[in-house]
Amino acid sequence: MKKTLVAIAVSSAALTSVSAFAADDTVNFDVYGNIQLVYADSKDNDSKIADNGSTFGFQGSTAVSDDLTAFFKYELELDADDKTRNEESNSGVDLDQAYVGLQGSFGKVQVGSFDTPYNNAIQDSLDQFEYLSAHTASLTSEGDTIAFYSPSIYGFEFQTAIQVKGSADDSTTSSDADRKSDNGTASQMVLKYSVDALTVALGYDNLANVLGKEDTSTYGLNVGFQVNPALSVSFQYEDETDVAETFGLGARFNYGSGDLYGTVQTVDQEGSAADYDMYGIGATYNLASNVYVYAEYGQVDEAEDKVTAVGATYLF
Repeated sequence: MKKTLVAIAVSSAALTSVSAFAADDTVNFDVYGNIQLVYADSKDNDSKIADNGSTFGFQGSTAVSDDLTAFFKYELELDADDKTRNEESNSGVDLDQAYVGLQGSFGKVQVGSFDTPYNNAIQDSLDQFEYLSAHTASLTSEGDTIAFYSPSIYGFEFQTAIQVKGSADDSTTSSDADRKSDNGTASQMVLKYSVDALTVALGYDNLANVLGKEDTSTYGLNVGFQVNPALSVSFQYEDETDVAETFGLGARFNYGSGDLYGTVQTVDQEGSAADYDMYGIGATYNLASNVYVYAEYGQVDEAEDKVTAVGATYLF
């Protein structure tokens, strides 16, 4: 089917669903997306214009009872910078997130593919860039996962995720493609405590479904402080057993028309790999409520390659 027909079919289905739901105030349904393009320049990769994570998706919720809500999300990644599609091209459409769940006074449970609790609690505040990337320890891949998020009880929250794949994740490179994990079940746990402007999070991932990582686990600590409504700072520590130990600081400041942000990390790598420092700074500027531009500069890996990026994002 041609792309134009696919677009018409998707639009028609969405409009039909919205019309049907409009009469029922217990049901919410949204179609959303964004186009993200960036110009990036570095010594190792030269200069390029690239897609930077464009997505298109559907999400919704239904009130099952006074204390129970069902929800879903289905989000696709789109390649916005290259329309060529053939066997030699990676352009096209890929799944980003897809899950269903229930939420109530007990907390929230969801099943499918989504950002992991560990990533949200430990890594996001320092890996805060639009294009650049901070150093992040290895995590169990997304997908085939059930997660539970508890409500806040005296400031404490507990989050856990279990991935059941039946065997190790074949998408991860390994020197022995036939190796499998012992049981195909991986787990993550996060414990958070929040009081006033302070949030402390501890995280663990046993990496049981990642080929080549069967004897490795990831541990993390994140301490965040909201200095004032505009300024937040974070300290992060991560230890990927026998691989790398990372210390980092991050800050973000909202100046009214956008954000100024930066991250600094020291990465101590085990074995023959060289230790290195990662740093990055960036700024966004809002052209409208749904359109912003940004600029970033930093050094993101042990090759000490400097990266400059300028990009734009349109949300719809």
